Amino acid sequence: MAEPPERDPFPEFRLDSDAGATFVLESKGKWWHAGFHLTTAIVGPTILTLPYAFRGLGWGLGFLCLTVLGCVTFYSYYLMSKVLEHCEKAGRRHIRFRELAADVLGSGWMFYFVIFIQTAINTGVGIGAILLAGECLKIMYENLSPNGSLKLYEFIAMVTVVMIVLSQLPSFHSLRHINFASLLCLVYTFLMVGACINAGLSKNAPPRDYSLEPSGSSRVFSAFTSISIIAAIFGNGILPEI
Repeated sequence: MAEPPERDPFPEFRLDSDAGATFVLESKGKWWHAGFHLTTAIVGPTILTLPYAFRGLGWGLGFLCLTVLGCVTFYSYYLMSKVLEHCEKAGRRHIRFRELAADVLGSGWMFYFVIFIQTAINTGVGIGAILLAGECLKIMYENLSPNGSLKLYEFIAMVTVVMIVLSQLPSFHSLRHINFASLLCLVYTFLMVGACINAGLSKNAPPRDYSLEPSGSSRVFSAFTSISIIAAIFGNGILPEI
């Protein structure tokens, strides 16, 4: 006598009834596409605050915290990839955080807690990216047209419209050509390193001051602020989706 089929414990997350998931799974994404997406997701407003974080910790402690927290973050990525692989072998392939949370933590209050955390992170990153892009466009505009009449809020509105249009694309795979521009981050890194070395060797370089805050309370506050910045530097809230 044949055994009855095993009941699906998560029928609400079946991929064959999810048009968005079906589109993603039918996409012909490659590993380098995921690399572009990860670079774009990680290199954002938070990573540009690293100089401020090092200012609050100093060189030695700053590099130590960056290394340790970087290892912890990428190890957690490794664990998440193993969990995703385990679920896929069991016949439950997840491409969203909420599906993974429901499978691992259950569909109770922890499921909604994960959704809240993911939404909060993505909202913060999205707002920060829009403000930063608007500020960058304003700086470029002022350099090209010093007497121009456009204000900062107008550039922010432009960036917001572009973000709304891009958000209508069905999946990350649709953004692969745009995220290919993440290679510019490597160019930017080399340019910044070269500019810093040139400024350090220049005879007309401004005076350098690597000292920490003078008062003890300010030093402690700056240290915890810097650690919180570094702790979030490599994180992103869309890893399973990527």
